[in-house]
Amino acid sequence: MSAFPLIDPFNTSPDNLLQPLADLLPPPLDVAILSEFSPSTPLSVLDRLSGVGLLGAWADFGQEDPKSWERYDSVNAEDLFIKYAGVSRGLYDELVSPLLHVLPMGPGYDISAAAALSCFHVFALQSKGAFDVRWCRGSIAERIFNPWAEQLMRSGKVKIKGGSKVTSITEASNEDVKSGSKFKLSINEGEEILECDAVVLAVGGTAVNNIVVASPPVSDLDVVADFDKLRGVTCVAVRLFLKPDVITSGLSGGQYDSTQLPRKVAEAMKDSPVLVCGAEIGAIPELKEAGFCIYDLQRLHDEFKVGAQDNKDGIEETAVLEIDFFRADSLADIEDDNEVAKIALKAVASVLNVGSELTNAEIVDVAVVRARKAVSHFAPKSASYSPPVKITDRKS
Repeated sequence: MSAFPLIDPFNTSPDNLLQPLADLLPPPLDVAILSEFSPSTPLSVLDRLSGVGLLGAWADFGQEDPKSWERYDSVNAEDLFIKYAGVSRGLYDELVSPLLHVLPMGPGYDISAAAALSCFHVFALQSKGAFDVRWCRGSIAERIFNPWAEQLMRSGKVKIKGGSKVTSITEASNEDVKSGSKFKLSINEGEEILECDAVVLAVGGTAVNNIVVASPPVSDLDVVADFDKLRGVTCVAVRLFLKPDVITSGLSGGQYDSTQLPRKVAEAMKDSPVLVCGAEIGAIPELKEAGFCIYDLQRLHDEFKVGAQDNKDGIEETAVLEIDFFRADSLADIEDDNEVAKIALKAVASVLNVGSELTNAEIVDVAVVRARKAVSHFAPKSASYSPPVKITDRKS
């Protein structure tokens, strides 16, 4: 039988008061209580303890249980945390809201409570006192997807066609059916027709609706009736190559402990090469509802570590900073990459409170990727609009 430890609250530091309670709680509650906040944090001990109110929902929600999804999907995440669980506004704004902006990628009022609990469970909250995230030491495409694709193709059973957009699905003719085909896929507006006996839709919400509208065999299914209500989230990735500063070493949390970012930036990120940020940073209009993550790639990626780039293929070494923005429609609409880069630097400078130390940094090169409506938006009721794993029933 477990028992609460005996503590003298009048002669114990706040951290020592929180530790015994955190030991008795499951994730994510221990994370809220044990997280290290800066000395200037507005959060009180009571703010941090208010996370305990989420215990009921966390215990009730089943990650693989359709009934749980049905119960929580119609509630928005902000209401779940504040109205029902009693999480304080301070803890919500400082800890929960930034996570919502970068995991399910949106403000709490527009995120399904079921999706929020699921994202927290999968990405961050299965291990006590820590986040379950491991950062790739290079490009995910080069390190994971390309080798996987090559392995699949070497098997002789898989063919991967890059740059091939499915624009419609039609039923095969009687003659085609006799030869074993059930469907025909139109690729790139009819440039190519593929015959197949099954179709797997592994695309986002907006893409699947576009395919359904143009595909009678699919649009005739009951389960797709609400596909037009599915939405997408726009993401913008900004990679900045900066003129290197002096090397700052002894940094924590990454694969490598050195960087050539401006010294004040390096010191502000000394505990981690990754920062998670909520919306409304630096009074920047384009970021009113956009959250973002900041990455010091010299401490994460092998190809950018200090000393790895110098004179390689004639390229001089640079500090490399990446900022990934989510729900970033306004930012995506800016066509000038240099203007996007300036906004990204201003956002990072505001978060780190380093001012002109970063905004005046010399940009050697910039790469911007705009992915409009590319990620499924887990809005309230989105699960009820989404299909099951297998869709076969025709409309009655």
